[in-house]
Amino acid sequence: MITVEVNQKKHQFAPKTTLNDLVNDLNIQTNGIAIAVNNRVIKKTSWSAQHLQQNDAILIITSTQGG
Repeated sequence: MITVEVNQKKHQFAPKTTLNDLVNDLNIQTNGIAIAVNNRVIKKTSWSAQHLQQNDAILIITSTQGG
C-alpha cells in the first residue's frame, strides 16, 4: 500500500493506483473539479495515466459560482 494525502487527509491505496481510481474510490463527483498533485494541476484527460506515488500531496478543488 502507498500513503497519499488528499486535501490534508491521509489515505492508503494500492500501488499503481491512478488519479481516476482515486476519484472513483473516494466517490468524488468529477463535474467542476480540478486536481493538483504536488502543486501541479493534472488535466482531466490525464487522470487515467497519472499514477499515485508514496507521499503525494493531492489537492482537489471544487469550483463555485458566485458574483
